[in-house]
Amino acid sequence: MTLLEMTILGLIAENPGHAYQVEKIIEDRGIRRRMDIGFSTIYATLKKMEKKRFVESKFVSQEKLPGRRIYSITGKGQSIIKEELFKSISQPKNEATFFEVALAFSSSLTEAEIKEALSIYDGELSRLIQEKVKELTNMDTVDTLKQALKRRPLVLWQEERKWVRELIQYL
Repeated sequence: MTLLEMTILGLIAENPGHAYQVEKIIEDRGIRRRMDIGFSTIYATLKKMEKKRFVESKFVSQEKLPGRRIYSITGKGQSIIKEELFKSISQPKNEATFFEVALAFSSSLTEAEIKEALSIYDGELSRLIQEKVKELTNMDTVDTLKQALKRRPLVLWQEERKWVRELIQYL
């Protein structure tokens, strides 16, 4: 199962709805900042998962508005999402990022260019950290897992910032 499928299936598992509702939740939760998800991709993924029988849909007409196709998770979808969620929570993955690939092939750059790029990256991490601290200060949820999930990027960015600064000093 792809990360996109897992995301959309997880949202449908939480609350059956139409593609525009999925789009709105993706936007509201900031998922789009971490994943490149367009509306057409959401719709195509829902259709793909319907063919796999992970979700089912029914057309619901609305008064004075166009009808909508409402998606809900099936028993098979529920089994798959539980299996994928457990596997993803219990098994760390070491997936390469653009940042890591760029560093691996940075021999095309001079040492000064690498240091400059890393300094810019450090500044961007600093900005992200400040934004996240502000967001966490204004957070009103008491759900422990939601708090932890919101806090996770801050912890990772802080540690990555330390690592980047050490790397700059080493160069």
